[in-house]
Amino acid sequence: MHRGDCVLGRAPHCFLVLSTEQVSREHAAVRLVGDTLEIEDLQSRNGTRVNGRAVEGKRKLEPGDVIEVGGERLEVLRRVSRDQSPTVQGDAPEDPAAKAQRNILELIEELAARAAESKDREALVKTIRGLVDTLVQSTERSGRRLSRGEAVRLVSVAKMIAGWSHDAADKDWSVHVSRSVGQ
Repeated sequence: MHRGDCVLGRAPHCFLVLSTEQVSREHAAVRLVGDTLEIEDLQSRNGTRVNGRAVEGKRKLEPGDVIEVGGERLEVLRRVSRDQSPTVQGDAPEDPAAKAQRNILELIEELAARAAESKDREALVKTIRGLVDTLVQSTERSGRRLSRGEAVRLVSVAKMIAGWSHDAADKDWSVHVSRSVGQ
């Protein structure tokens, strides 16, 4: 692995922790090479797939690609800096509700990454659950559904949090989140 790799796996030190048993401790690495995003399977037990095809060695990723790791699906998104202005004149201004939902989702993911590394994650988990519930409620109130990629990201966090708990209520909450966002 290289410095700066985004490792996906079950181990708590991974950048993105996926808690299902089909995921290896260090399953795959995503890295930015120049301006190209690529993925590499790290000799995982169950393999890594992109758009349904097994990854052998390294593979370039494009926006819209769907990464499959141990039954979990992650969509590759094109990330644009919040400060970047539109490049085409006449672009419609961004819907404030959509921007708020995206910002909440990014905060949820940041807190989940911190919680994954924390020995005392209970307070963070309460905060994350509250934010997830707020995001789900805002989609229901506004009628603005999350994109497929946003829904996959939110459900991944909910499943990760449920995986940290032995309480059936947390598993039920994760299922509720998944159903609420259409996953």
